[in-house]
Amino acid sequence: MRSLLLSAVALSFGLALAPAPAATADDIGDVVCHGGSIHLRFDPGLKFTRDTVRLTGTGDVGICSSVKRPALTGGTVRVEGVITGGCPGPIGPGYAKMTITWNDDTTTTVGQSMFRGEMSQFGLEGGVVSTGPFAGGTARVSGRTTSSLIELGAACVLTGATSLASTIDRLTVGAA
Repeated sequence: MRSLLLSAVALSFGLALAPAPAATADDIGDVVCHGGSIHLRFDPGLKFTRDTVRLTGTGDVGICSSVKRPALTGGTVRVEGVITGGCPGPIGPGYAKMTITWNDDTTTTVGQSMFRGEMSQFGLEGGVVSTGPFAGGTARVSGRTTSSLIELGAACVLTGATSLASTIDRLTVGAA
């Protein structure tokens, strides 16, 4: 019994000293941002009937970190696309182009990301980085609405919801 206990202690000691597997770009993304915000606009405004609308958005990506490019700590984002949507959702699916201007004056362009959302949340995913840092990689964004859902509901009834404010909870961009 004592040798079994000693073997277990030695094994656990060995595991504790063994190096952890290195995180890959797929695990962490080449750059990961949290805590940003984006203002999305719809033209024409979203109503209770589904319609094709033009989506535009601008915002701040939040606080970023990158192992491969440590100088990247933030930036701005612009989103443009044409989607189908209505109140209270779904908004999309549809495709949108995303342009990120990083704090180091480089620009990443992401073409044809799939936009999906509701009045309370949104996501952009699967877009391939066509130019700039991380070219050939993919990008993902997720966020939650910070606009008043009561005011958005009233706008849906009266004139159409033309804008909503959202967080950027997580934005990742990774190289291929």
